[in-house]
Amino acid sequence: MSSRMLLGGHITHNAKRFPDKVALIDKAGRTTYAEFEVGANQVGHALLVKGVGHGDKVAFLASSSREWVEAFYGVVKIGAVAVPLNYRETPEQILMMLEDSGSKVLFVSDQHVEAFGSLLESLALPVVKLESLDAFKGLSSNLPHTADALSEHDPAVILYTGGTTGRSKGVLLSHSNLFWNSLNEIIDTNMEEGDNTLIATPLHHSAALNCWLLPHLYLGATATLLEKYATEDVLRVIDRERVTNTFMPPSLAREFVLHPLAKELDISSMTRWYVGSGILTANDRSAMKACIPGVKIFYQYGLTEAGPIATVLKEEDYDRARGSIGRAFQNVEVAIVDDQGNVAPPGEIGEIVLRGPTIMLGYHNRPDATADAIDQDGWLHTGDLAHMDANGFVYFYDRLKDMIKTGGLNVYSQEVEAVLAKHDHVREVAVIGLNNERWGEEVTAIIVLHEGASGNAEQLVAHAREHLASYQLPKRVEFIAYEEMPFNHNGKILKRELRQRFEPQG
Repeated sequence: MSSRMLLGGHITHNAKRFPDKVALIDKAGRTTYAEFEVGANQVGHALLVKGVGHGDKVAFLASSSREWVEAFYGVVKIGAVAVPLNYRETPEQILMMLEDSGSKVLFVSDQHVEAFGSLLESLALPVVKLESLDAFKGLSSNLPHTADALSEHDPAVILYTGGTTGRSKGVLLSHSNLFWNSLNEIIDTNMEEGDNTLIATPLHHSAALNCWLLPHLYLGATATLLEKYATEDVLRVIDRERVTNTFMPPSLAREFVLHPLAKELDISSMTRWYVGSGILTANDRSAMKACIPGVKIFYQYGLTEAGPIATVLKEEDYDRARGSIGRAFQNVEVAIVDDQGNVAPPGEIGEIVLRGPTIMLGYHNRPDATADAIDQDGWLHTGDLAHMDANGFVYFYDRLKDMIKTGGLNVYSQEVEAVLAKHDHVREVAVIGLNNERWGEEVTAIIVLHEGASGNAEQLVAHAREHLASYQLPKRVEFIAYEEMPFNHNGKILKRELRQRFEPQG
């Protein structure tokens, strides 16, 4: 057993190295590593008193807080498995995930008790309010504890994905998976012991949890937690807490630079800006650089099943690989394969496949789905289309499921989006395929214009015609208000909702 790969061991180690250093900042105040270690141990022992042990599942239905993180580490210290749930899901989906995981305890925050009141009353498992965590910890001692025979290959978390398009799948990630993902981020994005990372997106999302919280706590850095995302709060916290880095999808980065406080507050402490889950245009980068001079932008790609991060476009590589999603992280293999599973030559479009120590153990209770996703050679098939150049830079085209087939030809939605996003009047764009008797699917662009900007379909199509073939041009353009564009909790546009809204009825 390598204790350095066990998540709970990271806090124990840093409590010895930096007992008085601030580990966590939230709305309630500051928590040192020594206090964090004691609290996590108390949670772990209280869970043991409740009959939770090695391999048991403990669910979270709660917003980010010191208590959330303390409880999470208490769970993994005793060898149990944390199951963070997306509180934006329906009660039916939440119940399905609780039943599928077999969770024995549920941690919940007050603000979600009302929303899920009837569900919580029906559950036949203990429900612990995080606001009452100190009382729960009173059941225990604060002595360090590590489960007997706990291995770095044991599951540490189950993260559910795909709940909106059928049965959700629980991604099983081990202590080792999460350790290697942390190491990749630290090595390739210059994370440091002196960092203060702002975690403004929910901790049930793999990026917030695995790519920012865990690496920084491994290093002995500080993590500042926001209960929910609001651009004004983000700006004020960066100013007040001297935050050094944070993550945003492009849509939220655009909100950030447009906010008037971005010019009034001192946000110069930000040295690194992480971006993913959407197209980041050259205009976006320029606006971010103007907002925080000298900031380094790291544009990342991944998926939960991969731990999640797979590639990164570093600041120093931008000029040589514009339009790419970067190269593989230090400890991830990336390849592009054709329909027969053969490695595609440079420049040829195929499916992105990934291999390495961050790749999931599999889907919980879904050996069939696991076998479909991971082949016999250990390659995770992502369902994403891309090509790789001779220098290893990957250029993303589309999700296989989002590729539009029109008139017998393939149109990659992200390729069209990237062109339309370059128009000065366009703030957000999503390109989808809608049913059409003549074409099979018609390329449809859903557009949000910048406030005060004007535009019409003819102007945008004329702009696109300068860069795209005729079959790639939108045959239909719809304009909506920014508030009508459906984003998920991490700022990614929900194309399925746009299809439901704009699909022709017949």
